[in-house]
Amino acid sequence: MTQPGYVGASSSITADDVPAFYEGAKFYSPAVGDANKSSVNSWLAGLLDRNGPVPLLKVEGVPPETPCVSVCVLGSGSAMADLPPAGDEFELAVRQIERLQRVEFGAVYPLAAATISALVAVVTAAQLRVPLLDADGMGRAFALIHHTSMHLSGVSPTPLAAVGPTGESVLVEVPAGPRADRMLRANVDTVGGWAALAAYPTTAGVLRRAALPGTVSRIANVGRLLLDRTDPDLLVTRLGAITGCRRLARGRIAELEHLSRPSDVTIPAHPSSLVVDEVGGLGRQLRIELRSEIVAVFADGALIAGAPDLMCLLDVSRGALATLDSLEPGDLIDVLVTPADAVWYSPRGIEMVGMGSHGIPLAHPRRR
Repeated sequence: MTQPGYVGASSSITADDVPAFYEGAKFYSPAVGDANKSSVNSWLAGLLDRNGPVPLLKVEGVPPETPCVSVCVLGSGSAMADLPPAGDEFELAVRQIERLQRVEFGAVYPLAAATISALVAVVTAAQLRVPLLDADGMGRAFALIHHTSMHLSGVSPTPLAAVGPTGESVLVEVPAGPRADRMLRANVDTVGGWAALAAYPTTAGVLRRAALPGTVSRIANVGRLLLDRTDPDLLVTRLGAITGCRRLARGRIAELEHLSRPSDVTIPAHPSSLVVDEVGGLGRQLRIELRSEIVAVFADGALIAGAPDLMCLLDVSRGALATLDSLEPGDLIDVLVTPADAVWYSPRGIEMVGMGSHGIPLAHPRRR
């Protein structure tokens, strides 16, 4: 990605691209704060300076028999800030699967082209000196490791390996994705609160039908727009051209509630709500339901957006994304919604990651 402006689907990732990658990855995981920003960006930029650019390739540009593996960060971002990576955790996780399967991976892809997981995929590709595939399994961030297009296509996440910051590791071999997730989460705290995960070992041929294409180059393009810090109205228009994003409303935060309502214990989240008074427009009152992400937006009691839509907040005064941990009453925000990849609006996709999975048993606006 050496040229400025829009990035195509086949290029390379250099140290100069790291800031845009970070901002774009945050757009697709707006609940995540910036606690690790400086250290992660420096780590990745330094690695790319030493090892050289990482090729970014379409899945179709890789021979179909090429072994591929996904990587991501599993667990708590705050734990990762407290116990930062030594640097070799993701490479070690991949090597464990290579030894088990007696294979050498020829490409890496992010489990989610969002959050810090998008950046560690570049790290891993640089360390292994293999290409990064321009594809992922989520198209944004979801809570559980089987919430992927690969799982919907019948691809097993196992064998998978998780390596903690202390060097301890967990290897999981079970046939069912949900079971693998439960077994992993039972061990994450034990290995340090977060872990480097390598999972979904498969071939490029399988990923051509099972993965979501173009999602890595997309976050770089989104990040470039966000770094421009232009007028908020112009920014929303430009984002819409790349992502399909649109503004639901502009308003001021009137109330932020932290509640203890019951929620599905399989989803790691803490329910809360945000009340926003619309400025101009129809003068509506918006209620934004939060879990580990924004899962639903109501306007005067009517549902206007909900998971699996990607909903995020733009700080109008700064022309920058507002993370959920930075919100204060009185903030002027734009409430934005971006459609998820089409697979998530299928009956199985809605069942897996729709509002019902967050304890809101309502039909998605697209289905009404």
